[in-house]
Amino acid sequence: MSILEFIKYVSLVVIGLLPIMNPLTTIPLYMALTQRMTAQTRQTHARKACIYAFCILASFLLLGNGIIKLFGISMPGIRVAGGVIILILALRMIFSGLDSSSSVDSDPDDIKHANLDYSFSPLAMPSLAGPGSIAVVMSFGSQIPGEVSITGHIIVIIGIAITIGVAYLALSSATYIEKLLGEHGLQAITKIMGFLLTCVAVQFLASGIHDFYLEFSAT
Repeated sequence: MSILEFIKYVSLVVIGLLPIMNPLTTIPLYMALTQRMTAQTRQTHARKACIYAFCILASFLLLGNGIIKLFGISMPGIRVAGGVIILILALRMIFSGLDSSSSVDSDPDDIKHANLDYSFSPLAMPSLAGPGSIAVVMSFGSQIPGEVSITGHIIVIIGIAITIGVAYLALSSATYIEKLLGEHGLQAITKIMGFLLTCVAVQFLASGIHDFYLEFSAT
């Protein structure tokens, strides 16, 4: 595999994962949960949340095939199921301007202890590494050919790491981004991400249905 091909495949992973993770929509939740913390503590929460999210997604990538075999789920089934989940989330983002992180209770009035650790839940999961992100990672993992399994997994892991890096930049710059974009700006970005995510979901569905057809034709 050439360097250009390697960069191309890593880019495809980032393009597929970034819209569903959509770190911009985690900013309001992050701001609410950490508003009473010091700047250093907020940065620590952002860093830990991103590390946890990376570990969660990498674990599902590496263990996903074992789970599939254990429950007797076919690869096309994973692709179609992942596509359906992603499509639902994407349509919700387009028509409501919200994503899955918005459903997490983040009322500042309910935050009683500024020293609590929110980095794993709800920041890492379900906000950054939610069902949609996990579905995307497992769908990419199911499309890795056996003859390039190691290289394929390295590509996806690098793509996850880059996406998490973008998420960390967004969270660490949350105060400036929120002031710059405002509420309507964040909603506009979410809708754009939702459209890109819809395209990814349709591609997963088409790939899964095509593979289902080939399986039934072979039998």
